Amino acid sequence: MASEFFHEHRSEFDDAYIEVAARQPDGKLVQQGEMLGQALRGLGVMDADLASSDAARAEAFQRLSAGKRFLMLIRDVASAEQVTRLIPNSSPEAAVVVTARAMLRELFQHDFADVPLSKLPRAESRELLLACMGPGAADLPAAVIDELTEICDGFPLLIRILGAQLVRRPQRAVERYLRELRASDEALLAMDHSQRVTRFLNATFSLVRDLQLALRRLALLPGPTFGIGAAAVALDVDRDRAEQVLDELSDLNLLVHDVDRDRYSFYRIVRAHALRLAQEVDGPDVVRSAVERITTWYLREAIARDAALANRWRVGPEFDRYVASGPAPLPRNDATAWFDVEWTSVVACVRAAHEQNLHDIAWQLCVAIFKYLHLHGHVDVWLDSHELGVSSAEASGTVTGLMQVTSQRGAAHLAAGNTTRARQDFEASLRAAIEAGHRLGEQSAWEWLGKTAAAESDLETAFRCFDESESVVERSEHAIPERQRIRMLALLALQRARAWVKLQEWDRAASVAAGVIGYFESAGETDNHAKCLLVLGGSALGAGDPAEAARHYEQAAALFSRDQAIRAEAGALRQVGVAKRASRDLDGAAAALRSAKELYIMLGDAETDVVDTLLKQVEAEGAAG
Repeated sequence: MASEFFHEHRSEFDDAYIEVAARQPDGKLVQQGEMLGQALRGLGVMDADLASSDAARAEAFQRLSAGKRFLMLIRDVASAEQVTRLIPNSSPEAAVVVTARAMLRELFQHDFADVPLSKLPRAESRELLLACMGPGAADLPAAVIDELTEICDGFPLLIRILGAQLVRRPQRAVERYLRELRASDEALLAMDHSQRVTRFLNATFSLVRDLQLALRRLALLPGPTFGIGAAAVALDVDRDRAEQVLDELSDLNLLVHDVDRDRYSFYRIVRAHALRLAQEVDGPDVVRSAVERITTWYLREAIARDAALANRWRVGPEFDRYVASGPAPLPRNDATAWFDVEWTSVVACVRAAHEQNLHDIAWQLCVAIFKYLHLHGHVDVWLDSHELGVSSAEASGTVTGLMQVTSQRGAAHLAAGNTTRARQDFEASLRAAIEAGHRLGEQSAWEWLGKTAAAESDLETAFRCFDESESVVERSEHAIPERQRIRMLALLALQRARAWVKLQEWDRAASVAAGVIGYFESAGETDNHAKCLLVLGGSALGAGDPAEAARHYEQAAALFSRDQAIRAEAGALRQVGVAKRASRDLDGAAAALRSAKELYIMLGDAETDVVDTLLKQVEAEGAAG
């Protein structure tokens, strides 16, 4: 780039372009005298005329460079000391460019400007990969190319290495390579037969001997990004020391710091290298202990936030510990904000704990993240994490844990529309609850079985299950705390009201929903409050009062928006559009449908097309007058 810049702006220099190497090909540093010699050669000094001492060469450089206009590139600098003697003091029109693997803050004193080199953007990365793979790449599925591009993480050298391995490969071979890369980021290093990337990583890590342990520990953080608090836990230090280490590693370009979010992340290949070193240098027992410390911290942080989102019982030793501590409840908005940032890390902790046989931690993490995943419709992630959670609960032999995680997995299947799998899970959860004598679990399993039957429009079975659930509450007496009893009965009323809507018993549905909406509002259960409003909206629409229906739907959409439950908000806005269309408020209907469409587009949801069709119909009706 420097050479290209020089040739494009040749008129601004005296035809002098100088390159100085600060590091040898084997990674060793070039001596100061040799660097000065390279600069003097660039200024026209013959080898035979070079001074013998470093001081004499430095003086000669300053004399010969005075007043000259030239561009000098100093490559692969390790420290500011390598540069300072090569700064021309009497050449205001000269330009000096330094490349380095680390941030050299001392150079800012000499009027250098920082020009960070970011990852290659996704579009350009994809274009480079396709070019490296050759003509056959155009026939591969776009999703395969996209995933291969993502794995290369914006590193041009890695893209070229991968592209070279895939030239003229048939699709089956490309997909085999992709499976290997999914299993381990280190598979990409294995493709680098010349070891260029490995040599680079080894050389870079050798520069930070004092920080290698920190890199190995931070690499064990399971999520894609992390904050100072998680780093302090991984490093087993206080926050101030953790922040200092993170700053040093960011300056060395071994971590990426997102200043706006104050979050840190690894380059994928750097993290893979650090993880390999953790296994080789520290050993599996030390790694397991560190993972246990990290995942336990995430679990405890998630439990406190889950309590703010779900005013309901949970099982597990860490949940018991939290309740026994008598904590002050966190604001719901704060809990949602924390999960918005950390939920991917919590989910990643499930797999990390499971793979280290930390099974009690793994299944409890599933319990803690369930409500957030449920609220925000992350169904695929929900299913994947709870598959591991169920396996961990089985491995730990904890019947109550298996009861709860199986029920939560069933809820994911139900959200995905797979009622057969959902029923199987809820029946398994019911058996576990009966075996454990856990009344709350038994009540919940019957309720979910009723919701599953309702989803299949088997309303007779649904009402029978709701009755069984209520019967458990009635006969449990002191086995279920009064606060939970009240909530359970309110939820059962809401489920019955939703079933009455399906039966088009509008007055009955509205009456039941109106009877419990106050409970959910006072309890701060935004999602269930909104669901009551949806029942009231559906009842009003069915009873022929679309204006009243639109009002209820709008209130529900606002509540879902407050919870950042985007898919639910979009569904409520769609119903606003339907209701306003029925009341002939076509402008209002179009506005609501546009908002719903925008949300569905954001989610990549197929409902976008359905809402778009409705919107076009409404717009056509408005144009027709």
